[in-house]
Amino acid sequence: MIREFWKRLTRKRRSNKKLTRKEQILGELDRGAGTAKQLSDRTGLKLTIVRATMTQLHKAGLIVDTGKKSGREGVWIVKKSS
Repeated sequence: MIREFWKRLTRKRRSNKKLTRKEQILGELDRGAGTAKQLSDRTGLKLTIVRATMTQLHKAGLIVDTGKKSGREGVWIVKKSS
């Protein structure tokens, strides 16, 4: 599942097709860890949308909490496939 997603993401980046919200957030997390607020700032999406999407991504097993905090927010990363 994760490999298929990354293939789609890289194809869309090369062809300049619009990325979905999930793809935007995963792309940003792939560039570096971040909190929901930081991802909202980096993507230009509303914070509520980022939080809801991150919940979906976490439930799908695509992102994980690092256990670290930045202020009151958790720091997230892309789950590496094994």
